[in-house]
Amino acid sequence: MIDIQSIADLELLRESVDLECKLAAGRDGRGALPEDFWPTYSALESTGSRGTVYHLPGEAIPTPDEVFGAATRISIPSSPNLSASSSNLTENRDVDGCLITAQLALPVIDNLNALSARLRDRLESLTSEPRSKGKVDHSMMVEVILKLCEGRFVMLRSLAELVNRKPETLRNQYLSKLVRERKLTLAFPKTPTHERQAYTTSGALSS
Repeated sequence: MIDIQSIADLELLRESVDLECKLAAGRDGRGALPEDFWPTYSALESTGSRGTVYHLPGEAIPTPDEVFGAATRISIPSSPNLSASSSNLTENRDVDGCLITAQLALPVIDNLNALSARLRDRLESLTSEPRSKGKVDHSMMVEVILKLCEGRFVMLRSLAELVNRKPETLRNQYLSKLVRERKLTLAFPKTPTHERQAYTTSGALSS
């Protein structure tokens, strides 16, 4: 209970709001901001929930299906660790084999088998310790994950394969917390636990 004795004490009751704005298509598709931000803000306030994704009218937030195509499950018993290739038939890749898509601002590691030998060797060298050990220091694993995600999105299953962990274990023990701490950013914020979620270091999108 706050004892209000002066006008200055009312400041203690003031709400605070952290607002993050990102470049988007805008209401006219060419970057124009909405004439009034209040409808969006009101919608945010009326939900009363945390962790929900809000965006300005006209900004398109992609889904995994839009980026990778409709999900297909292919069972290959002889090779359980192989990353299934993307089902996006119009995929375009850079010189390192990362997926390039108009829906995301950064290239995506979605399939380790599609990567150039140079990049894959570098990533495997970076993850040699966690991949070869059943248990490693928590801070070291965090450092490895953040380095893997620098300058690119990395799909959950690719991260898990690189550090030799189960996808759900990796997400529950590390990735979700790093997202909450704003050290990692989701490629698909509307579906945070999607099996084809991808992650990047939070500074990569603003650089």
